[in-house]
Amino acid sequence: MSEALAINDLQRRFLSVAHKVKLLTSLRASVGLSAAHDLSDNQWSSIEGPLRATAAKLHFALKREGGPHLRQIHRPESQTQLLLMLGRMEIELSRCFIYFDTFVDLLSQRHLPEMGMLLMGCDELAWDALKKDHPALTILEKPLVSFNRGFGASILREGVPLPDGTPNPLATIQIPYTKIKDKYNLTSIVHEAGHSAMAQLGLTHVLPKSIAEALARAGASETMCDLFALWCLEIGPDFWGFCNCGSAQASSVMEILSLPREKVFDVSRSDPHPPPFLRVLIAFEWCRQQWGSGDWDAWEQQWLATYPLEEAPSENRALLSAGQKFLPAVGRALLGTRFGVLGNRTIRSLFDLDGIAPAKLEKLVRDADTSGILDLSHLSPCGQLALFRMLRNRSTLSEEALDRLMRLWLLNLARGRRFKEPYSYKENLQ
Repeated sequence: MSEALAINDLQRRFLSVAHKVKLLTSLRASVGLSAAHDLSDNQWSSIEGPLRATAAKLHFALKREGGPHLRQIHRPESQTQLLLMLGRMEIELSRCFIYFDTFVDLLSQRHLPEMGMLLMGCDELAWDALKKDHPALTILEKPLVSFNRGFGASILREGVPLPDGTPNPLATIQIPYTKIKDKYNLTSIVHEAGHSAMAQLGLTHVLPKSIAEALARAGASETMCDLFALWCLEIGPDFWGFCNCGSAQASSVMEILSLPREKVFDVSRSDPHPPPFLRVLIAFEWCRQQWGSGDWDAWEQQWLATYPLEEAPSENRALLSAGQKFLPAVGRALLGTRFGVLGNRTIRSLFDLDGIAPAKLEKLVRDADTSGILDLSHLSPCGQLALFRMLRNRSTLSEEALDRLMRLWLLNLARGRRFKEPYSYKENLQ
């Protein structure tokens, strides 16, 4: 290759790298969401902020390091240094585009005509789960929900490093594709939002100690205290789901965790997920402590009949039995402990549990079955989800009719509507 061709090739490669740097600032245009499916300006600002900062840094590096070599490009030493600099820049760009590509993958789902709108409705549900009366929660951005393969939901919290090391700009929640067909189990989204809330409020650090101390006072062994302290990493978000959705959380977690017995009785001393056997029972326990007797009593009988402890593996049976014994103490600690990080308030004081009391929701279900009018007007999106779960458990609506109704509900949430007026649902489900 002649010297002129080599110089031209270097100059073209420099321009190519400069164009790649510029591409980092084009995420919104590259994804090309329509106005109906677009994110809010605040969400875009959060997502694009790190990209703009990185692009500015790389652009400055190109000018500072590459400029002198370009001006003396006829010198072999400048050609060598420019080539090495561009190689380093290509490696840095490949790392930066991990972040770019992550959000391209997540946001491309929004192009699906209906699924994209349903995801926007899920965003609103997650946002409602987070918006509580505490200053630490007001600075969070609206989460972004997407579909993924697999059995369970998951979250990457705001601020947690992405694969390239960049802090995640907003919570990204993934739910299985199948959740869109059993929308009454979208309490999974509320649970995942609870992970963000617990961490943001500082409860992730103080709740395990509080639960362990409550169990020690109740006479639990050191092993049992340590296990529940570990399990608090999941029990806490479950409780957040309960405070948002009431008994709907217990009903849903029972359905989701109705698994083969070997899974339900499985005990790990390193996994923060409690054994499903205990995780379902604690959900019934805080319903009972909050509202007394109710549907959860029958659910508990059904659960224990389906998963009798005598069927548990012998090596797990004693631990599960002891864990079951101390569930009331765990429930009391969750409902009654005042935390310094909350200004000496309880967790449940952040919520309107009276607004989602089962008796209130049951009346709305009875009225809807009688009149065909579903009154969601005084409920938050999480409260509305609780009512839909009650409809599923108590109403004469078919599974298909309920799915159509909840589809309309999510689409309305996506459009900024919350069924502020009573909804004539029967005529809309024909």
